[in-house]
Amino acid sequence: MEDIILLMLLCSSFFSFIQSSDTKDNGAGEPLDVILHEHAFKALLSQQRYKTGTVYAVKLPANLSGMDVSYIRFRSKTLWRKGANFSSFQIPSRTLPMPFVKRIVIMFQDLGNLSSQFYNNTVPGYSLVSSVVGFRVYDASNPTTTNARKIDFNTSDNAPISVHFPSLKFPRGAKCASFGGSNGEFSLSDMSVGHVCYTRNYGRFFVVIPKRKKRGGRVWWGVGGGVMAISFVGIMLVKIMKVKRLDEMEMQMEEGSMDLETVWIGYNKMPCATITRTHPNLESPSLTT
Repeated sequence: MEDIILLMLLCSSFFSFIQSSDTKDNGAGEPLDVILHEHAFKALLSQQRYKTGTVYAVKLPANLSGMDVSYIRFRSKTLWRKGANFSSFQIPSRTLPMPFVKRIVIMFQDLGNLSSQFYNNTVPGYSLVSSVVGFRVYDASNPTTTNARKIDFNTSDNAPISVHFPSLKFPRGAKCASFGGSNGEFSLSDMSVGHVCYTRNYGRFFVVIPKRKKRGGRVWWGVGGGVMAISFVGIMLVKIMKVKRLDEMEMQMEEGSMDLETVWIGYNKMPCATITRTHPNLESPSLTT
């Protein structure tokens, strides 16, 4: 019985090993936003003279050299009349900052070849196939501060902000993924004709495609491992039953042959009865007198 319990414990450990898996979170967090915001506003304040409506590039440290960050300063009334078309984003006319301020700064981001480092496994079941781009909107009423507050856009219902990926060709099933808004809300939607995604909030945007299912992957390996474990249990149980049956047979033989002598034949001890001879009758009835 102890052998069976030990065997079941071993099998339980084996199944636990099959089902165990590691998880990895590669999502970008708030620290990246803080770093990019800091460098963008330092670059903004370093400009002694800047033009409204002109895009300025931001110099980043060496460890972020794969990214492109730029900013542009706007009057709210100009954005309302003309909209804006910069980088991968097209902001329609009749767009206003919310809450309303007279001047805004829009910071554009393209994570470039570092996109996969932050967003590769962010969407379960999908793979990243584009660069991650994004924008943030800040209150620029006070041009001497780096601690500008984030604000949002109030767009027309019929004209959302469009995000373009014109230089890439995506396979069928490609979808737009975004992390936007003050709460970092995630959304997944179909891509429009012309490789365009739409949004009404600031955030980060990228394209994903469904991951291909691997043949003979973890699921089939787990099923095969389970079958192997069950077979192993069955074989061991059969062996244990055979050993117990042999033990019982030996005990029965020993009990039935307690009065018998034993002899060794090879390496086996076998019972043997004592040899007795029947002595011949030497007296013949015909010779008696």
